[in-house]
Amino acid sequence: MIRALIEAVDGFLGTLRRRTSVNVNDQQAKEKAIELATHYFSEVRTAIMGRVGENDLVLNHDGNWQELIRLAHGNNMRKTYIKKLSTLKSQLSQINVDIIASGAVAPLSDKGNAKVSDDERLMIETLEKLVPSAANSYRQGLLDLRSSDRISYRGTAVEFREALREVLDHLAPDADVMAQAGFKLEPNQSKPTMKQKVRFVLISRGRNKTQREAAEKSISLTEEISGDVARAVYNRASVATHLEQGRKEVGQIKRYVNTVLYDLLEIQT
Repeated sequence: MIRALIEAVDGFLGTLRRRTSVNVNDQQAKEKAIELATHYFSEVRTAIMGRVGENDLVLNHDGNWQELIRLAHGNNMRKTYIKKLSTLKSQLSQINVDIIASGAVAPLSDKGNAKVSDDERLMIETLEKLVPSAANSYRQGLLDLRSSDRISYRGTAVEFREALREVLDHLAPDADVMAQAGFKLEPNQSKPTMKQKVRFVLISRGRNKTQREAAEKSISLTEEISGDVARAVYNRASVATHLEQGRKEVGQIKRYVNTVLYDLLEIQT
């Protein structure tokens, strides 16, 4: 999740650096700045808090995101945006290092009611060998699902989706997918979608269309339900209903993610 935000910040930085204007006046750029900040506060910060807590670096980082929002509500200098975004990228990288170094995702056995099944343990062990950060996201998702004190499942949905995305990025780098003969980006996309990456991996393994359908459908349903979970807090009046439905929806996301990962990682259960 943090790596994806770092990449998004870096992409926005690149866009601003290629410009020649003194100020950032266009609405599209301002909306992008606000979008990044909103994603941080609504999704990424929750994950960071669960890993390293509210330390001085995180609090300072919060302040820099707030300053970026303030910049986006006026006509401010491009170099000020670039400086602020560079600081945010650097801090995100340090936070990510802190998380990895601290081994911040606790063992599932630390939670009395969070016993891991044999299939889940096999999944985690396989992910740890291939993409350790994906294993962390998957483990965190399991802990969240089994926690009795969750007040939102938006972050949990993101953890499972992020585990899948990181595996796909490892097995199907953007450049390799886009180098395929006849490849075309999906509308309004600047890089391959997860569905296109799944297709790339399974085709490279000689799977036919019928054999690929389950994984591709699971990817589509994961995206759809993840969006529903993210919007649910705005659409449901009852908190109790929202929490119960959220748990069920994220449980479904986990099942779809498992379907794809079992196939991609060739795990026999």
